[in-house]
This record gives sequence, structure tokens and C-alpha cells, in this order.
Amino acid sequence: MGSERDKAHRQWYRIIAKHYDALCGPSYVSKAYPFLIDIMRRRGPVKDVLDPACGTFALDIPLVRRGYHIVGRDLSPDMLRVARENVSKARQTADLGIGDMRTLRLGRTFDAVLCLGTAFNYLWSLGDARKALRTFHMHLRRGGVLVLDVTNFDAWIKSPKNVLVQNDYRAEDGTRIAIYALNEQDLATGTHLARMITAVQGKERLDIAVDEALLKIWTKETLAGALRNAGFRPVEWWGDLRLGIRYQRSRSPRLIVVAVRD
Repeated sequence: MGSERDKAHRQWYRIIAKHYDALCGPSYVSKAYPFLIDIMRRRGPVKDVLDPACGTFALDIPLVRRGYHIVGRDLSPDMLRVARENVSKARQTADLGIGDMRTLRLGRTFDAVLCLGTAFNYLWSLGDARKALRTFHMHLRRGGVLVLDVTNFDAWIKSPKNVLVQNDYRAEDGTRIAIYALNEQDLATGTHLARMITAVQGKERLDIAVDEALLKIWTKETLAGALRNAGFRPVEWWGDLRLGIRYQRSRSPRLIVVAVRD
């Protein structure tokens, strides 16, 4: 079943990659950029940054423009294709390539690691999560900063959003994209089953993809424990990738921890 899920997930990214940034919305980047700059200024000095799940690199480009040196890795070749296009359009350069955060070995250290946008949730087994944290630790200098972003499922479970129209979007070229989400949580195993049915209607064809993925449910306590066991010291907790949004267990959409490598 796992291999079928992985295949479906790759197919979903193939269909959605070119539209991914528009679906997330430009306001996402404009809000997240000041948040990240603020952390790296306060927790610096930061110059060299690793993004081990960079996706389309949209969140990284404003940082590159500010002079940060960012290495981006991702499992999806389709997202990386868009990332390279984005870097070229921005007239910037970046080290981009295929990489798995569980096994990545670059042979160097960075001042900061940014793991954003639910990527860490996709490591639903504790073994895989520990491997990723080991990777982050290995690639950070002593005193370096990790920004780890996951979904706050405490708020989700309190106010379930298990059946919803996640997106209904029309691109500039007339392409219509609809994404329907069907989710459920298994508290006994600490996992969230995310299902997405995506329809992309172009001028000449209709593509439909069904994506199903298990996500790990983290709480502030379990995430803090995993970080400490991996050699990190949590120092800040935030509820969104926006300035000043403190974490509130029952309300925040995100669970974001800033941790320092011991």
C-alpha cells in the first residue's frame, strides 16, 4: 500500500507542480518572508541555509535576494523543475537538486535549516522522523538554528476540517483547478490520513489525480521531546509563518518550533 501511495503522491505533484505557487497564494510568501528574516537576524549570524524540502523554492527566493546562500533539496523532480524556473525568472542562482531529508549527506554544515510547509509531517513513522532530525543535526553548526513547521492537529481535531473544498482556482491561462480534501485522524496511531481529489481542466484535456498520504500528528510536547533527543534545544514556539503569531494549542493553524543545535 505504501508504494501505491508514493506513486499516487508523485503523480499528484506532476499534475499540480506548475500551479502550486498560485494555489498557495502570493500572500503566503509575503507573510513568511519577514517571519524568517526576523528569526535569522535574532538567532544569527546566519548566511548559509539548507532547505531540505524546498518544493518550488518560492519561500527561498526573497532570502536569496537578501544575500542568504541557500541550498535546496526536494524529492519531487517536478517541483524542482518549477524551482529552477522560479530561480531563473528571479535572475538568481541556487544549488538545487534531488534529495531525501532522511538520508541527505552534503558533507558540510549550515547556519540554519528550514523545514517548512508540512514536509516533516509526511514522515509518519518515528523512525523516519528520527532520521530526518539526525540529518538536520548533522548539517547544522553548533549553535545553528532549525525552523521546523508542522500542522497543528490539536486545533484540527477540536474543529474538524475533514471534508472540504480546499481550492477552486482559475489560472490566467484559463486552466481550472479544483481540490477536494477528505481527511481522517487515527489518534491511536497518531496519524492523519490526507486524501485529495484534484481535477485540472485545461483547454484540451482534463487531468484527475487522487492522492492519499499518511501524516504524523505532532503535539508541542512530543515534538519538543523528539528534538531534545536529537540534540536540539527548543527556544521559540509560533502558531503561523507570520510575525507575532504565538502558538495556541486549540487555535493555531501551524505548530512552528525554532530550535538551536547543542
